[in-house]
Amino acid sequence: MKQNDGAPMNKRSLFCALTFMVILLAAMASAAELVNPFLKEGQWYKAALHVHSTTSDGDVTVPDRMNQYREKGYAVVAITDHWKTNNIDGLSDETFLVINSMEAHPKGNHFVCLNLPEGFEIQKNMEPQHVIDMVNAAGGGVIYAHPYWLGHTIENLLAVEGYIGIEVYNGVCEVSIAKGYGSVHWDQLLGKGKILPAVATDDVHKSENINLGWTMIKAEELTAKAIMDSLRSGCYYASCGPTIEDYRVEEGVVKIKCSPAAKICFGGQGSYGLVVNAKDDKPLTAAQWKLPDNCKFVRAEAIDSNGSHAWTNPIVLK
Repeated sequence: MKQNDGAPMNKRSLFCALTFMVILLAAMASAAELVNPFLKEGQWYKAALHVHSTTSDGDVTVPDRMNQYREKGYAVVAITDHWKTNNIDGLSDETFLVINSMEAHPKGNHFVCLNLPEGFEIQKNMEPQHVIDMVNAAGGGVIYAHPYWLGHTIENLLAVEGYIGIEVYNGVCEVSIAKGYGSVHWDQLLGKGKILPAVATDDVHKSENINLGWTMIKAEELTAKAIMDSLRSGCYYASCGPTIEDYRVEEGVVKIKCSPAAKICFGGQGSYGLVVNAKDDKPLTAAQWKLPDNCKFVRAEAIDSNGSHAWTNPIVLK
């Protein structure tokens, strides 16, 4: 490989060129059309994507934390200690996958940085966009964490690009200061044409807060590559209680099936939406909505009698 002047390209230039190509491909992947998990073959895996241990400010060690999640029926756990990765050797097996990750917060942003090699370093003074680019170049992906708790606005969310999702729910932020829901931030992004999926997490620091929120991922197999492919493409739904059994658009009608719900909500851009309430104390297990002709996308929420939510990712309408 040669530079324009005919001189051989040195290793540094080659590395820079390859890094740029990886970043570009990651950005293209993140902008690709989302995959509806209910139309895709694969297995469902319950995932915790925002988890802390004594490596940073959690209350138990990494192995103990993983055992706690195993006992709760999880198949995927991303260990996301602040600014640090972990040694995860021997923690995964054929039924349980640990993904080495970290939480970084450059200049007030909080990023859940997934699927990083052990020892990966992010300097605390780095620009937020540089952090996202570095993580993408390393084969990882960034989730924008708890925007409501951070007090962030749509301007903050649009100031960076290349992240693969946003937290629509953060359990610890909700139970501690009632700022765990990020649906307004998510809808604002979708309304601006930034079509991306959303996860739910518990953001556990204390063991008592395990299982406050989770992400149900549809993947071909239980490997880091398959799970990351599904996360990048939105092949999952988020929940802090209900189960979503089916979700699709057919002939201009959006349809959902779910576990018993007190309310099912549909939403598109701006003022488009519909609320379907249970009647006569009979829970809903399905609902549908004839979509307006110029609706650009639609997502749905199922809300049970305890007030717990489940969120589909948006379907972009042709």
